[in-house]
Amino acid sequence: MTNGRRMKTMCRVAMALPASAALVVWMPPASAAESLLARLLRIAGLTAAPSQMREPEDTAAGDVWTVTVDQGSARSLTQGGGYRSPIFAADGRLYALKDSGVVQVAQSEGATAMKVPNIVKLVGFDTERRDELVVVVEPRAGGSPLAVVSLTNRTVTPLPFDGTSQQEQLVVAETRGQERVYGDTMVFVKMESRRGLSREIRWTDVYVKRGSGEAQNVSKCDGANCTEPALSPDRKTVAFVKSAR
Repeated sequence: MTNGRRMKTMCRVAMALPASAALVVWMPPASAAESLLARLLRIAGLTAAPSQMREPEDTAAGDVWTVTVDQGSARSLTQGGGYRSPIFAADGRLYALKDSGVVQVAQSEGATAMKVPNIVKLVGFDTERRDELVVVVEPRAGGSPLAVVSLTNRTVTPLPFDGTSQQEQLVVAETRGQERVYGDTMVFVKMESRRGLSREIRWTDVYVKRGSGEAQNVSKCDGANCTEPALSPDRKTVAFVKSAR
């Protein structure tokens, strides 16, 4: 069977799955006709020129919280922990990673997660292909660290990646970080500390900075680690993960 026929067969199998199925189908690597940078620049929060190489940032799983940027009260959307890397779709729906599954936060109870093998983090939705979610994965030998998950036909397609390109290495490093820039608005995390009875207590809070204004602490986690912020499409709400103390 030729590669073209094999790909068509795999697509037909994936599209035939019921909406509640958890199975995904790995597709051949995407064509390099569209550069990695061009694809990633269509994801809200990523920049064209990341300033420096960053080490991957380890973050603890927890529950997904949201807060309005104008200093509203934060509220928890999930219970039981285990959630990571929340991101907003263009229509405002919120998704997150739970274990190795992509789930819609606040969806009806009992909804099935879309399992993605070797997934590490959700990066964001493609603004032109709104059902396609770019994710970080543990790469196979010589493979790409990024892939596209289609929520419509439940396929996973590795993105082209040139490991010898410094620019592509910088962009991939940015996807693993916790700083995102949305126009004139930046969301990021900052280490906080206070003196406890016997030791210094340290944690991370989520900050929002608009234009030339002062950065504002919007999470106020007071001893619990709050990480992985993402801004909603209307730039009014920040989602983040709050881990146990």
